Formats: sequence, C-alpha cells, structure tokens
Amino acid sequence: MKKKYSKDEINDYSKRIHELMKDLDLSIGIGGLSRTCNVPQSKIRYWEQKGYIGCNKGDKNTNHRYPYSAVIKVELIKSFLDSGFTLAKAAEKASVFDETGSLLHRIARQRFESINVVDDNTAVDMGPIKGDPDKHIMFVDENGELTAQIVKKN
Repeated sequence: MKKKYSKDEINDYSKRIHELMKDLDLSIGIGGLSRTCNVPQSKIRYWEQKGYIGCNKGDKNTNHRYPYSAVIKVELIKSFLDSGFTLAKAAEKASVFDETGSLLHRIARQRFESINVVDDNTAVDMGPIKGDPDKHIMFVDENGELTAQIVKKN
C-alpha cells in the first residue's frame, strides 16, 4: 500500500526538486564513465581526441567532466562497433544523440514544473499547454505504468 502524503509535503518536495532541476549539473569523470560503460579510459581519451565525444573542460588543473549524456553516446558507439561499423561510422551514427540528448536535457530543465497527485497517483507536471495555461501536461504513474494526460489545473 502506498503511503499517502499531505498536499504540503508534496508541495515542499516539489519545490525542492524544481530548484534542483534548474541548476543540476549531471556530469561524470573519466573514471566513472569508464566504469559505467566498461570502456577503457584510453579509448575514451582517444574518442575525445577524435571529436567523437565531448567533455566539459575546466581549467588545465582540473579533471575533465563529461556530460551525463556521454554515457549514452559511448554506449551507442559501442553498440554500433559491436554491429560491425568502423569507429568513424559508429560515431557518426551515434551523433544523432547529440541532438536528441540535448532535447531531453532541455525538456527536463525547462518544462519540469512540479510533482503532483492526480487521482491518488504520483504525477510529474511538465507545465501548461501553449495557449492554454489552465491545462497542463502530466505524466501519471498508474501502478507502474506511465500515462500522459492533459489535466486542468485549479
């Protein structure tokens, strides 16, 4: 049985998450990227030198930080390599993620509005529909199945 939360608890949690999402820096060091993807650091450095993956470079005395989307890009490159593509072609095919990964990141940062409850189910409010600020796009968790719904806000 799910624990019931008060409206105040949900609002407090939602505000905290919203603030975190605005300034969230999801980056990973080369060691974490290597372990997560099971790819040697030398390959990651080589792929970076070739321009196949990028990093967030600080000053020369800091470690390279990779955007968290690099995990998916490295996994895609590996997948294409395993399918027989050359490294250059695998990286080219994986580059489509540069655009979609950026889009997913922007959606999370720009559209996330709050955590809410719809019909006693946890919901993520992704904000109003353009031109109709009273109707919001909600992703509702209905016993483990996510549904997208248009919900009229009061």
